[in-house]
Amino acid sequence: MTSKEKRLIADCRIMVIGVSDFIDCVKAELIKSGFKSISIISALEKQPDMDFTDIVAEYVGEGCSCIKEEVKIPIIYPFDFVEGAGAIVIMPGDDNELQHKDNLRLWVAEYMAGYCAFWNVEGCEWLQLALPAIRKAKTSDAAQRTAAHICARIAANIAVGRNVKHFPRFYLSKNLE
Repeated sequence: MTSKEKRLIADCRIMVIGVSDFIDCVKAELIKSGFKSISIISALEKQPDMDFTDIVAEYVGEGCSCIKEEVKIPIIYPFDFVEGAGAIVIMPGDDNELQHKDNLRLWVAEYMAGYCAFWNVEGCEWLQLALPAIRKAKTSDAAQRTAAHICARIAANIAVGRNVKHFPRFYLSKNLE
């Protein structure tokens, strides 16, 4: 990473929205990636003030997104899929249909599993097998750490101006540990 890229990451303001230990994982990964200005917001806040933010990372869990209006900054939604993790990025100007889903985590897991099955994507069988656990709202510390790692990498790429996949495309990984 160049010194210019390190400076861009350090200057980037990121807001992490969510609850639980997962937010601590995300913050730790963001700090490792070089982010300095990190705001942690409770998912219980109705509409967080995003005027002083460059990127939002929101862990939704079983609830729905607290981002109710179109925002002009990238949003990263990381997901714990028990045996692995995933993430979806919504860029400014994208249709954020995700904010209207009741159980976003389950919807995204089924969407990704269906996509992988339809296109015969190798290495995704674990997600199909994890769907029953996801339906029962089970979580995994290893999956949360994997999701936090994915989220931090995406945020770093956005901060330095690299292209990232955004919805309907996604990121998916079996647990790193």
